[in-house]
Amino acid sequence: MGISYESLLGKMEQELAKAKHAAGSQQLYSHVYALKALAEIVLESRGSGNEIAAGAVVQPPPKPVDLAGSEPLQTEDGANGNSIFDF
Repeated sequence: MGISYESLLGKMEQELAKAKHAAGSQQLYSHVYALKALAEIVLESRGSGNEIAAGAVVQPPPKPVDLAGSEPLQTEDGANGNSIFDF
């Protein structure tokens, strides 16, 4: 069983419509990233007929890590200060 190009193009149209009506930049980037992933699936399957293998997997974007609120690690000898030169 495969996925047709028409199905993928329909999903791309849906994501584009959602991107056009996105409330904020984070939503916009999410929909544009989905478009990018769908386009990559189509481009990677070029020349394989009218269907794409169902085993194609799309990786979600990595979650950003918030380091601003983290506390520095304290050691017994107090070697972890705020400067890179604190040993």
